[in-house]
Amino acid sequence: MEPDDRQAQIIRIAASHFAHNGYDSASMASIAAEAGVTRALVYHYFPTKAALFEAVLQSESDALLAATDFDLHLSPLDNIRAAVRAYLEHFSQSRDRAINLQLQADVQPVLVGEVTRANHAVLTQRVVKLLALADDPLIRGAINGWLDFVTTLSREIADEPGIDRESVVNLCIRTLEASTCTDAGQIKPNRLSLLKKRKERP
Repeated sequence: MEPDDRQAQIIRIAASHFAHNGYDSASMASIAAEAGVTRALVYHYFPTKAALFEAVLQSESDALLAATDFDLHLSPLDNIRAAVRAYLEHFSQSRDRAINLQLQADVQPVLVGEVTRANHAVLTQRVVKLLALADDPLIRGAINGWLDFVTTLSREIADEPGIDRESVVNLCIRTLEASTCTDAGQIKPNRLSLLKKRKERP
């Protein structure tokens, strides 16, 4: 197996171990055994358990960013809806290997905080562009606060029986509109066209 593929395999397996056993109880030896490699090789790629955990968090962050990326052929409202649905799916335990960006935050607060902040910075900038908002500290702060709200809500109710997911999506959209004083469903189409042209520029 190529080194990049082997690292990706170890990260996938480690994600499941961290999710099921927690950071403290996850064993580098058990992760190596499931990957079919020596513990020394795992430490070759990831010098410490913290380094492996950081790689897992970054992998989850990248996956979430990919799942929530906007399609400029869709309306802003449809994009926000799709992104919130992706958040709910990301925090669902049905994913089995889900580690999400908050797991073990009390054990590794610095790592979790750094990766979460970087993830939210990218998402915040995407929303600013999608909704053609003023790119200023107040708006960015409002969107970042909204992302914290969506993250907390998704984590709390992702697998709660009896809760209609579309009701959750609608609540998140109303909260975004209130936070930014916008109407996500009424953004003019020509703004989307402008954004598309900007993206296509070399």
